[in-house]
Amino acid sequence: MATRVIMPAFGATQTTGVLLKWFKREGETVAKGEALMEVETDKSTVEVAANATGVLLGRRAAEGDTIPVGQIIALIGAAGEKLDETSWGPNRTEPTTANPSVAMTDSTVHRPVAQPVSASPGHPLASPAARRIARQNSLDIGAIRGSGPGGAVLTRDLQSPGNGSSDGSLMPLNAMRRITGARMSASKQSAPHFYISVDIDMSAVTKLRKAAKERGDEVVPSINDFILQACARALKDFPSMNSSFTERGIQQHADINIGIAVALDEGLVVPVIRNADQLDLMELAKQSRELADKAQNKKLSPLDYEGGTFTISNLGMLGVDSFIAIINPPQAAILAAGRVGPRVIAEDDAMAIREMMTITLSADHRVADGAVGARFLQSIKKYLETGSRTAAVEA
Repeated sequence: MATRVIMPAFGATQTTGVLLKWFKREGETVAKGEALMEVETDKSTVEVAANATGVLLGRRAAEGDTIPVGQIIALIGAAGEKLDETSWGPNRTEPTTANPSVAMTDSTVHRPVAQPVSASPGHPLASPAARRIARQNSLDIGAIRGSGPGGAVLTRDLQSPGNGSSDGSLMPLNAMRRITGARMSASKQSAPHFYISVDIDMSAVTKLRKAAKERGDEVVPSINDFILQACARALKDFPSMNSSFTERGIQQHADINIGIAVALDEGLVVPVIRNADQLDLMELAKQSRELADKAQNKKLSPLDYEGGTFTISNLGMLGVDSFIAIINPPQAAILAAGRVGPRVIAEDDAMAIREMMTITLSADHRVADGAVGARFLQSIKKYLETGSRTAAVEA
């Protein structure tokens, strides 16, 4: 009896997946555990292994289709095995064709470009995704200069100036931006945000980093690593900042799992450092680099970005002085960090130049009030300004 291949779920909130690529054609042999297809979720691109050994007897989804989780999309069985409608079971709903709001562009994952069809009059070289987007936006794909192999038109070619309407080009949303937009919109609408900012003297942190560089340490913690450490310790003092609002009450989380916002060309991902309060500075630095590298190389697994209880978003490396972030639901708070730079401040009735940084807390007013948020920031401030791992403000 043939084994059914379904669209898997990689997270608790996932409802669909985009089939990016088949690694096997119908009639080809496949071994259990061998890569069968590549699927895009709202956060990552994942290779899915075959769940049986045999021959790929049939496929009921094409590259680019958006498929509900749990839907049967292929059958693996013995060579020569005959199929009928009962082989596919009761779940035979045809997959919905991907539209621009969920289409994955050829340039957003490190994978071979979908094989374009052979060129012929009226049938120019183009990837399947590019053909779909061109058809849905009434674009003449034959009039577009392609940048792919042999001049094939890719989705990025449809996003360049001049290839859209006279009102400008249309940039289709990939699943990551679509889901991020939906989650952030829901967060702003449902969670009553309040915001508190504080300036921090980062001179102690700057000196520690300078000393590490002068010693030639193999790993020099980044500014963000120090912020991670300070937040992890402050969250132990202020559990309301490590909570979630639910209809039953405020859920205070037992673990401190801090998400790090990483900006990619395709959108924003937030990989998570688990039990951050139990890690020393070097361990935090190592894990944050590993997660950032995995994010940039599209290697994050679903477990890498699930279970976060608090988030840090840092735009300091881009020269941003300060900004306000949107809470990442179901969390109750997020910290936005700006750049560290010299500023003139008043000190002992005189002027001094110090390495300063502005941080801004966005918090859910259903979970905490302004006084708690202010004390939480003061705790972070003390950890960073003294360089101490034990400094805290009484909760």
